[in-house]
Order: sequence, then structure tokens, then C-alpha cells
Amino acid sequence: MLEKTRMMGNLLDDKLAEDIEVFELDGKHPEFDEVIVASVQVSRNLEGIINEIKKYEKEGKIEVKSYDIKNKEWILIDCYDLLIHVFVKEARAFYDLDSLLRNYGK
Repeated sequence: MLEKTRMMGNLLDDKLAEDIEVFELDGKHPEFDEVIVASVQVSRNLEGIINEIKKYEKEGKIEVKSYDIKNKEWILIDCYDLLIHVFVKEARAFYDLDSLLRNYGK
């Protein structure tokens, strides 16, 4: 597991994310080594997570390629070799990205 993955997992936990899952892609994707998927209870927690990651970025703790907010239900943070998806709980169930990632490359 990448050190930045551990750091981001801890950040998500501190910001009230739940059901944090790490998927190791084992070289099966050309851009990402690992993907984190997590849930929050309410959409305002998404903003708190983005603000904290921006703080880490400003402090030089992590490099972020891009942020994307999808309908206040889902954020996507591209940290080069780490991709982070955080969903409001209902959106996570709807999109079921976990199943896709579990079966990725099989």
C-alpha cells in the first residue's frame, strides 16, 4: 500500500468517512496503482474532505492532479497514482463502484 494511501485513508476517517475501502490494482491500470472508495452520511462532509485535502496539498503532503464534484453526491480526487472516490452513502450504493473495482482485471 502506498504511504499516501494510508495518509488519505486516515484523513478520510478523521473527516467522518465510513466504509473506507482500498483497492490495489496491481499494475492493471496504466495510471493508478490504488483506488480508495469511501462514504459519508451527508454532502457537507464532502466539502470538508476537499478542504482538508487542499490543506495537505498546500502543505506539500500530497500532489493533486484534479478535483471533480459530481452533483454534491460524489467527489473524485486524482492524486496521480492514487484515485479517491467519496460518495454520499446512497450514491455509493447506486453506482456500486466497489463491485467494478473488485472485479477489475479478472
